[in-house]
Amino acid sequence: MSENEKTLVFVYGSLRKGSSNHFRLGKAPFVEEGWILGRLYRIDWYPGMRLDEEGVPVRGEIYEIEREALRELDAFEGNEFERLKTKVHAKGDGDFHVWLYEYCKEVNSDAELLPADWVYHERKIDRKADAPFFSLATFILLPATAALGAFMTWADPDSFSRFSWILQGVSIALPLLAFLAGRKAHARRERWAEGAEVCAAVAFVVFCLMLLIRFFPSAFEAFPN
Repeated sequence: MSENEKTLVFVYGSLRKGSSNHFRLGKAPFVEEGWILGRLYRIDWYPGMRLDEEGVPVRGEIYEIEREALRELDAFEGNEFERLKTKVHAKGDGDFHVWLYEYCKEVNSDAELLPADWVYHERKIDRKADAPFFSLATFILLPATAALGAFMTWADPDSFSRFSWILQGVSIALPLLAFLAGRKAHARRERWAEGAEVCAAVAFVVFCLMLLIRFFPSAFEAFPN
């Protein structure tokens, strides 16, 4: 194949239109939607496919690319994927002989995606991420942690002596809840998840400072001069 000769590639994961790495195809002309029998697995933020004649239709798209672009895709896919040529069924009619990248590492059978359509599952994740409940919870818990810590550190202990154990329990729970909410926001890929993680880290630091301010002087008093 010469430098300027074009060939067909079938993409089924993050290289598909609307997915995170579609830009790597540049201005490659779209040819047709297609499918091939196999198994699609979630590897991490990207999928991997194994060809399997007894599998299910794995959906994807066919693009026409140049040789240099194919080399760039080889470098992007790395040693987790093996490029091979095979036949893909067009959505409309007919078959195409195309290059595709098959995942060649071990897979977790529990991570198989059904339907075998990566764009469908990405959109499903995005719909869940539209409601940033845990991010908002983290943003609320941070000032609540700071306010309660300031009150317990500098207020007159006699003013809340009757509720001291309750307040101490809440002061410990708030930063822990902020940390857990931040991690949950990250796991759900919520909007503002990065900001929520920062707030969770700040809440934890505030919690440590409160402990230091509250108990450090008492630790010195415990030792004789």
